[in-house]
Amino acid sequence: MQDAQGNDGLVKVARALVSVSDKSGLNELAEKLQSLGVEIISSGGTGKYLQECGIAYTPIEKVTGNPECFGGRMKTLSFQVSSALLFRRGHEQDEAQAKELGIAPIDLVVCNLYPFEAVARKSGDWAEIVENIDIGGPTMIRAAAKNYAAVGVVTDPSQYGAVIRDLNETGGHLRAALRESLCLDAFRHTACYDGLIAARMEDEWKAERRSIVIAGDGGKELRYGENPHQKSWVCADPFHPGLAGAEPLQGKALSYNNLLDADAAWRSCGDVAALGQADFPAAVSVIKHLSPCGLALAKTPLEALKLAWAGDPVSSFGGILCFNAEVDTDVAAWLEDKFVEVIVAPGYSAAAQEIFSGKKNLRLIALPTYTGQDKAMMVRSISGGWVVQQEDEGADAEFNAVTGTGFPPEKSGLARFGVMACKHLKSNAIGLFKAEDKGYSMVGAGMGNPNRLVSMKQAVEKAHENGHADLSDVVLVSDAFFPFPDNIVIAAGAGIRYIVQPGGSIKDKDVISACNDADIAMSFTGRRHFRH
Repeated sequence: MQDAQGNDGLVKVARALVSVSDKSGLNELAEKLQSLGVEIISSGGTGKYLQECGIAYTPIEKVTGNPECFGGRMKTLSFQVSSALLFRRGHEQDEAQAKELGIAPIDLVVCNLYPFEAVARKSGDWAEIVENIDIGGPTMIRAAAKNYAAVGVVTDPSQYGAVIRDLNETGGHLRAALRESLCLDAFRHTACYDGLIAARMEDEWKAERRSIVIAGDGGKELRYGENPHQKSWVCADPFHPGLAGAEPLQGKALSYNNLLDADAAWRSCGDVAALGQADFPAAVSVIKHLSPCGLALAKTPLEALKLAWAGDPVSSFGGILCFNAEVDTDVAAWLEDKFVEVIVAPGYSAAAQEIFSGKKNLRLIALPTYTGQDKAMMVRSISGGWVVQQEDEGADAEFNAVTGTGFPPEKSGLARFGVMACKHLKSNAIGLFKAEDKGYSMVGAGMGNPNRLVSMKQAVEKAHENGHADLSDVVLVSDAFFPFPDNIVIAAGAGIRYIVQPGGSIKDKDVISACNDADIAMSFTGRRHFRH
């Protein structure tokens, strides 16, 4: 490959513009440039640093023809600097205009940006945060990156070594492959920087979260992905790090699946806790493969754990648990002979941690109860991009009885619990929920099937497997409408007498009629809860 100058992709570095906030490692790169006779142009603080290192530099004012002003807001932004970066080398008209205007090329930009993220994390002073929005830096970086065919752009001290190697091996030139790599990293860098600014402004002005913030370094590498042969990373939102930024109190590193399941446990536990049941303040969720296999509300964390575990004792083995209250000694002792992968809770008593310390592979994560207040967007990748949506938040407001047999008021609390739980099951989802003196729990569920009939049969079978032969007191919740009355036939055959579903099918009248024939009470919520 030859560049515009016909020199096999090599760019001779004769002039370099250096303006950095993070000065680590800069002395070594600057010394190399100086040893090669490269003219170094620099601004304010960076120039002072170079001077202290004994490295000669040309003040930026001599290039721009203007002084630094407005408290440092203006120093590198200029026609002269941008032109020196952007004009096309080897292009007849560009070269002629550059000569006419007295524009000498700049071949290398070394620039990292004002520490916006660090300041925004620590400071509550909005004016200070705004002052750390870099304008000149991104302009220079983007200009140099756009003209990567003739200009190198360095945005991180970790890149200095590769630049120095190229300069050493080519006698002061940069290879095309390195410039391309640096160009890509430059645009990643500025994209992340702008995302951070937008995310922080959304927080400051309480705007709907629309920004997708991805760590500039590509995130933290995990043990493995969905399967051991897949690599994976986790990227934490710097302003709402949540689970992505949590470090286990004990145990081995978290995997991709661990994080997904822990997030599902955290959200489902927080959702049912948000119902605010005064009699049953303790919530516990048990997750396997992103769906709750157990979910309960009770008077104490231990009682909630027992109810949730009983929802599917077989699947609970190796599950991910979440509590909405501190995990105490009673809970730790009960779990001592049981295998679980991860526990998420607001905190752990010292005695509980001592008991858990005997389980070397158990991960303990301390995280406040999920409330949905951060309004994080749900992001999934598809071919060519991403689909982004709001989380399915909040409880259903309406429960409208549609059958001749009225839905009993005493079942309303259980029905609301059931809907909040069912919306965390994979579609098509059917959940069976029971009220006891101890609390509310899911006693059977069918989920993740291509049709609702299979889920209905599985939910009934699971309840029977869990020892619930009589289902006349349970509330059946469906995450979406019943397309045909055949589901009602199965429910009636199992002895189910109470159903909650969104409604909205063209067959609603037939479904209601089937419920009336079977003396089943049914309520419509008017809101679907698919979870794919």
